Amino acid sequence: MRKRVISILSHLLLSIIATPALAQDKYKDFGFVGAGLTVGESVFSNQGAKAGAEPYLFYNSEHGFIDGSLFTYNPIPFIGLSGNLRFAEVSDDFDDIPSGINNRDGNGELGVTVGTVGARLTYLHDVTDEHNGYEIQLHLGRAFDTPITNFVLSPYVEVNYRDEKLSQHLYSISAQESSASGLAEFSADETWVYKGGVIALYDLSENWLAISEVALEHHDSGSPLIQNDLGWEFSLGAVYKF
Repeated sequence: MRKRVISILSHLLLSIIATPALAQDKYKDFGFVGAGLTVGESVFSNQGAKAGAEPYLFYNSEHGFIDGSLFTYNPIPFIGLSGNLRFAEVSDDFDDIPSGINNRDGNGELGVTVGTVGARLTYLHDVTDEHNGYEIQLHLGRAFDTPITNFVLSPYVEVNYRDEKLSQHLYSISAQESSASGLAEFSADETWVYKGGVIALYDLSENWLAISEVALEHHDSGSPLIQNDLGWEFSLGAVYKF
């Protein structure tokens, strides 16, 4: 499965590198906000695909960017101060996690970003005393035009390194949880997470865009909490651009 995930991400990375960024200039001093419907399956879910809703938030300018829950302010070019709200990944509020496993709370993070919204390296550290761990994210993505008028595709890949403290918070299984869930006890080490996907944008009018995304995710951990080697999500919605 790991080879399949790497192959998928490699093809996405090649498409990002090889395709001219014809649409890239459109998305300077550009932003949107909206919502959509989703269907997908988390790597932590043990009951198949689940439907839900998802907010969309994006903004890009010479002073920084907002990409989902990640906010970055650039006091100087290519160097940014970042903040992030990490939503709960292991939680029965959002997914069907195995019975007997406690929810892992989300947390707030601060850090730094080097690069741009489309090619960046970000360091984020927990500042809410939830786990006191950190994550390093390498994100690559770009937008390009298609033969269809007003239709833009933006493939991306992301590789995340999670230190031992963050990994233990998310992936470890205590003796109590093991007894309640039937899963084996587990003490997590540092972890890698691989992500990839394609975002599609279509101009509906001067102010409105249709948006769709296909996203894939693999967690390189031996934790019994990982119910699926490959998580996936498809979303479709509308956003107001500004």
